[in-house]
Amino acid sequence: MRVTHKTLNQNLLRNLNEGLKRLDKLNYQLATGKTVNVPSDDPVKTGTILRLRSAVRETEQYLRNADHAISWLEATDTVLQDLNSIIHRVKELAVKGVNGTLDESARQAIADEVREIYDNVLHLANATHAGRYLFAGQSTKDEPFQQGSAAPGELPIVTYQGDERKLDYEIGVGARVAVNVNGKELFEPLFGAIQQLYGELHGQQDGSSSLQKLEDALDTVLSQVSQVGAKQNRVALARERLQDLRLNVTELLGESQNIDYAETIMHLKAEEFIYQTALAVGARIIQPSLVDFLR
Repeated sequence: MRVTHKTLNQNLLRNLNEGLKRLDKLNYQLATGKTVNVPSDDPVKTGTILRLRSAVRETEQYLRNADHAISWLEATDTVLQDLNSIIHRVKELAVKGVNGTLDESARQAIADEVREIYDNVLHLANATHAGRYLFAGQSTKDEPFQQGSAAPGELPIVTYQGDERKLDYEIGVGARVAVNVNGKELFEPLFGAIQQLYGELHGQQDGSSSLQKLEDALDTVLSQVSQVGAKQNRVALARERLQDLRLNVTELLGESQNIDYAETIMHLKAEEFIYQTALAVGARIIQPSLVDFLR
């Protein structure tokens, strides 16, 4: 095959251009810190990196869900602990109210305190967390309990306006946990017991019936405390596992896409030397033209 000066020039330019491409790629890798910046750099590794990035984002979302779930459960637990204390106080007042030796003014004083407790229970029933009602089911933007009118000697009726759907968070693949407590089941028996006690205090009636209802309401609260605590433990364990998983996946992603700076700089210096050598050799290969002899 006949080799001409044009062939030499074209080969030289092509090889120099390839060297510049390699230099540009190495410079870009050093600037970004990534071995793969476009899919054409390594199609096989690109697929692995995309899957790992997706796994990291998915794990981080599960972690955010777990944090929100724990926060909601902690807020619910606080309300339940307050209810527990309130019910014990109402039971003490009910026992005092049963005492037939109390005069009218003493019973009225107890009734006044019961009314204040009733309002406090209503406040707890409409408790919010991060601007959302805790006991409204999935209707977290709507106030779940609304107070109506009251007849003389009675407490106002409270009606439930929420729903009984579960509010759950996904904390893993196929793993969901319901964080809300059914407000209707939790508060309506307690409201009824306090209303009855208030009526008994005004009607000079035996308070044994309201005491039993208060016991039942207390059992309901304690049962919910137990369930909320179990869910808190479950979500906390899931969060620890997700944190470990995120660390592992992040490390795998780093190994797949992050460059070894020392090795990359070494390759860059080698490519620079090769390019400079190619320029020097090219200057020797290109022969003088006829114009050079006409000077």
